[in-house]
Amino acid sequence: MRRLVCAAVALVLAVSLAACARSTEPVTQSREVLGTAVSVTVYGDAASAAVPIVSAFAAMTFIEKRLSPYDASSTITAFNRAPFERHPLPPDAMAIIDRTRELGVSDSFSPALFGVTALYDFGGAGTVPDPVALESAVKAAATFRSVDGVASFGASQTVGAPGLDFGGASKGLALDRAAEALRGLPSLITAGSSTLAFGAKPDGQPWRVGIEDPREVGRVLAVVSCEGTLSVSTSGDYQVYFERDGVRYHHILDPATGLPARGVRSLTVFGTISALDADILSTALFVMGPDRALAYARAHALGVYLVDDHGAPRSSVPDSFPVKLSTEAQPTP
Repeated sequence: MRRLVCAAVALVLAVSLAACARSTEPVTQSREVLGTAVSVTVYGDAASAAVPIVSAFAAMTFIEKRLSPYDASSTITAFNRAPFERHPLPPDAMAIIDRTRELGVSDSFSPALFGVTALYDFGGAGTVPDPVALESAVKAAATFRSVDGVASFGASQTVGAPGLDFGGASKGLALDRAAEALRGLPSLITAGSSTLAFGAKPDGQPWRVGIEDPREVGRVLAVVSCEGTLSVSTSGDYQVYFERDGVRYHHILDPATGLPARGVRSLTVFGTISALDADILSTALFVMGPDRALAYARAHALGVYLVDDHGAPRSSVPDSFPVKLSTEAQPTP
């Protein structure tokens, strides 16, 4: 998983309402995993929550290591060393690939952009790719194929080697696996730009998640709330980026061009969906741009809140949606 997340720019701020009278305080633990600070809050007594919380962090760490293109022991790293050879992919990688296809967003979300992203050097000098090299890398990425869990790239003559990077979705998958480990206990998991909550809070209050202003850290533009399962994921042009000659180059790349997607500053997907779906879709819809993103949301009964490249907020919330969106003035956390 790409470890380029700037700790100072968490897109989504999970906030719980003040508890009314309850017999136990929530148990919270935080650790560095998935390239960010992850917090797990469980509503239950400390004894019953202790083992599930440990298991939740273990599940997230497992996904991180298994799908990382930087961990020397991972299957993905081994694949990237010889990308033109056929390799079996781990089930977790295939789960992401298959779900991307099922959601119908393969044209705007791709795990095959490792070689394209490397041309920018987001974690170092902030290199702007040579157009010829970028075109070659994009063409190589487009040759990625997977059939029955076996995958490879088809092009062997490229500038730079292609490869896989599941960082755009592995966080969501890791949160889903953590939720399984928490054994149904009412819980809130926050991991930077992704949040997953489920179960009924003892005080009867809904889960609340704030959406941050992409140009003013700490300012909350909107709040989504839900009494049951709530999944929220935000993609933004301010998480990982550099500026060159007055142009902002961010890490959310359009698979068709290899260039940073334009038209949106931040886009949040929310609903009673899996964290994996929310993670994939926040990136895919960001790449689509405002109009296509909102059209997709309406067609798939999905909640979306975005800030376009002019700073204007736009949103889509289905009728009778279990998740509420409030855009009234919000207090700074």
